Amino acid sequence: MNKKRRAVIEKEISKVVSKAILEEIKNPKLNKVILSITDTKVTEDLKFVDISFSVMPIAGEKYNRDEVLSGLNEVRGFLRKIISEEVSLRYIPEVRVKLDDSIEHAIKITKLLDSLKG
Repeated sequence: MNKKRRAVIEKEISKVVSKAILEEIKNPKLNKVILSITDTKVTEDLKFVDISFSVMPIAGEKYNRDEVLSGLNEVRGFLRKIISEEVSLRYIPEVRVKLDDSIEHAIKITKLLDSLKG
């Protein structure tokens, strides 16, 4: 498949999933966090879409990464349904989710650097 076409599909899926997570998903496992999509990749044959999420706790809340991942896995079917309704594709890819810890890593490094300065 053409790289440009895949890029357009990935961008559209990312928009649709972001909107659904913000407005429609009410899973209690996801209430204590703010989710942000960091990457969306569609396989060459369009059978799968891999969506990476970064997780930030809502002010003062604690969260469990495994619980958040479990919550995301529970809503995969719903996300696929939303994608099928909003994105015009012959075959709707199966959604695979994973957590991206790059933001958490960056925060940890920033705190370390700040502690060296002070």
